[in-house]
Amino acid sequence: MTTTATATRAIGKVKGTLLVSRMNYLRAQGSESAERVLRRLTVADQALLRGTLDPAAWYPADLLIRVELTIAALLARGDRSAMFLAMGRHTAETNLAPAGAHRAYLREGEPHHLLRSVPVLYAASHTSGSRTYEATGPRAAVIRTHGGDEVTADDCLTAVGWLGRAIELSGGKAVKVAETHCRARGAASCEYRCEWA
Repeated sequence: MTTTATATRAIGKVKGTLLVSRMNYLRAQGSESAERVLRRLTVADQALLRGTLDPAAWYPADLLIRVELTIAALLARGDRSAMFLAMGRHTAETNLAPAGAHRAYLREGEPHHLLRSVPVLYAASHTSGSRTYEATGPRAAVIRTHGGDEVTADDCLTAVGWLGRAIELSGGKAVKVAETHCRARGAASCEYRCEWA
């Protein structure tokens, strides 16, 4: 069996919480769709993903990329961007839910409280790269990703989706998140401008 993501672009590791949330997202697409995606991955990847994923363990970052790209290749129905945004939103919902791994970072009515914690959350989930937070107004902030594994524009959409949903879960209304700079397009960092009412 072969994977749809044949090139390994990531050398770092990611926390199991990210893989768990992607697998939860995949299962939410229906058992037939989930099985279709899993069958396209390598035997080794399938063995890991069909087993019990440990949210606290570290896994190869390229495994996460292969899962995401295979999901998008098989289930996007012509709209990859929407699917990557949905994966990011689902990750926020999973990990910030009442029983989620990052629930302690959520404070109702205070999106800045969560966004201020983004650098810590990123470092706890990735072994390469970093994120920074900058408040730019009472209801605005900029999050930047520096270094780390090679990215594609698709990868960045999961961050846009995650940030948007995380701000909503913190009580932000009319949330707008836009990536204004992207390493995949030659910028020094990925920059996400966040605004809410």
